[in-house]
Amino acid sequence: MQQHRLTMSAPKPAVVDHASLEWEGGEDADLATGKGIRWKLLVDGGRTGSEGIVSGIAEVAPGAELMRHHHEPAETYYIISGRGEIEIEGRTHALGPGCAVYIPPDAHHAVRCTGAEPLVFVFSFPRDRFDQIVYHFHH
Repeated sequence: MQQHRLTMSAPKPAVVDHASLEWEGGEDADLATGKGIRWKLLVDGGRTGSEGIVSGIAEVAPGAELMRHHHEPAETYYIISGRGEIEIEGRTHALGPGCAVYIPPDAHHAVRCTGAEPLVFVFSFPRDRFDQIVYHFHH
């Protein structure tokens, strides 16, 4: 009996210029983030055919906050510009350009822009698609 092997297409390289993408979120954010939070998905299996990582760029407007929340997968941030702070499990840390952040799985966290310019950072999750991340907001 001949065995048949299912052939899955291998992920292909992807190059995405964030300048060519529209911002998501903002004033119409579906998440319970409040106003002044927007993002662009750069690497996402549903858009780029990638696997194992989701990456994007986020912007938090001056005075705005991504409210306290948690999600099952770990997350990383790399701060590009602006000033802010992140609270992870009740401890607050200052953020500025060049800071890298690791947020463990299910850790409760919030991010605020404390400067006069937007806080801009790259985020990533170890998932295939952004829609696999379920945000649980705390009010």
